[in-house]
Amino acid sequence: MSSTVLVMADYYLPGFKAGGPIRTLANTLQHLSAEFKFVVVTRDRDLGDDAAYSAGARGDPTGAAVVYLSPDACHRQVASVMRRQDHQLLYLNSLFSLTFSVWPLLLHRLGRARRTAIVIAPRGELSPGALALKAGKKAVFLRAAYATGLYRGVTWQASSEAEAQEIKHWFGQSSEIVVAPDLPASATSLLHTRPVKQRGQLRLVFVSRISRKKNLDAALRMIRGKSEIQFDIYGPEEDAEYAAECRVLAQGSNVRFHGPITPEQVPAAFSQAHAFLFPTHGENFGHVVLESMLAGCPPILSDLTPWGGLQALGAGWNFPLSNERAFCSALDELVDMDDAAYKSLSERARDHGLKFAQDASIVDMTRQLFRRSLMQQPK
Repeated sequence: MSSTVLVMADYYLPGFKAGGPIRTLANTLQHLSAEFKFVVVTRDRDLGDDAAYSAGARGDPTGAAVVYLSPDACHRQVASVMRRQDHQLLYLNSLFSLTFSVWPLLLHRLGRARRTAIVIAPRGELSPGALALKAGKKAVFLRAAYATGLYRGVTWQASSEAEAQEIKHWFGQSSEIVVAPDLPASATSLLHTRPVKQRGQLRLVFVSRISRKKNLDAALRMIRGKSEIQFDIYGPEEDAEYAAECRVLAQGSNVRFHGPITPEQVPAAFSQAHAFLFPTHGENFGHVVLESMLAGCPPILSDLTPWGGLQALGAGWNFPLSNERAFCSALDELVDMDDAAYKSLSERARDHGLKFAQDASIVDMTRQLFRRSLMQQPK
């Protein structure tokens, strides 16, 4: 009989505006639902939305149970589900979410929920870029959590060795940590139609939430004065004030804001561009980077993602955010590139993406995370 994993997540399908964490969780269920029984507990609406999902839109493609909670009674409903739902493993997909991480953990500590093993996936929340946002409040919480032993006995899922070091920094070198990268979608036959590249012209794309962490303002400064560049921007405006600042920066440049798009529309957005400009302040994984490469759209990234070494592979670029001139030089190189050279670059980017997406060992790392955690005694 399959063990039951009770999943807590702020946002899940059919939502998409919260980005990577939703995709990571959906991909996990896609890969492992034949081996584990998943029950997902989440909000009944997408990030920033006032309206709940329609009844027909709810559910998971794998058939896993999804419990949608209304905002007016989330805490009470979470407590009820944790008492009633039989489960052997509690899987928390956030560190800072009060409703879907801190509250379930407190219920567990106070003996008001079933005693089970616990896995916590911080999803990049401990990265320097993420911690810089509301830094004071987060620092106070982290110190208090460590001092009170709130996370004692949990297993941490780190998506990379870098995230493992971040966890150790805040919760101690003896923390129980399993490195298991975020999972890509199992389908790798994504749309791959490459636009013709004419020397002296360049089409760039940005696909992400419009928030300070994603650093769209830096990208807009990089293209300033470059009339040969067309820049298409896709993503929800998570921070309205910041989005307004970006629109001001975009004035005088060939920039188009398209608003949010669904995951199904993302490959088409990449297939119409020559490169993905994404000087992010930090990515835990960066599903959107993988999607760009699978579409043959080479990424131009900061060095704050797991996707390093792109120049050496001839598949894209990584630069420190302090070196804006290097970003601009890469853009100039792309502007001057002809179709033959660009075709080779595009194919190398896609090959690199496919190599990762087709690596079965990555799925096995998450499988072993769950199996190992299920064997541990609750603490």
